[in-house]
Amino acid sequence: MWGRLIAKMCDLSDAYIYFLYVTYFGTKRSAFGHIGKNVIINPPSNLGNKKFIFIYDNVGIGPNCFISAINAKFICKGNCAIAEGFTVHTGNHANIAGKFVSEITEQNKPKGYDRDVVVEKDVWIGCNVTLLSGITVGRGSIIAAGAVVTKDVPFYSIVGGVPAKVIKFRWNTVEEIMKYEELLYPENERIPQDYIEKNLMKYGRKEN
Repeated sequence: MWGRLIAKMCDLSDAYIYFLYVTYFGTKRSAFGHIGKNVIINPPSNLGNKKFIFIYDNVGIGPNCFISAINAKFICKGNCAIAEGFTVHTGNHANIAGKFVSEITEQNKPKGYDRDVVVEKDVWIGCNVTLLSGITVGRGSIIAAGAVVTKDVPFYSIVGGVPAKVIKFRWNTVEEIMKYEELLYPENERIPQDYIEKNLMKYGRKEN
């Protein structure tokens, strides 16, 4: 009813009014795979295949986000702050001999080009960040503004750039990370000490 009324007032087509309504006002919780408590997705937003979008408790996403989850899931596990201009692509382009790239569609694309994108808990994502197919953003990490993430982000790291690389860690010692984990998570959910040590050694400790 409101769409038709506005269309008559503004002399716009029903299709365009429907697009505006969905973009700014029409996101229903029931349309998603899961929406937790205290989730805010600021309009406008463009969300492809909401049934494959899973956002858990206490997540805020800034305006102008674009989440394409056509054939694989986007999962945000909660307690995350995501700035404006956030983009997610769970799919990827395929190469098919004898076809122009413009002829390759979701219907004729071979399987294996779509993979889940996962954002673990307590992640802070700056403005205009892009997450590409198959990556996992580790718990407690920070992604700098403008980054394009093509590989997994280690937990409690700070990454930036195109493609995104580890700049440093939020804390410099195993003890600091373990203390932070103790304050936020029950014992059975904490990252094991040996895994923290291996992770810091693998990516190199960056001093402040």
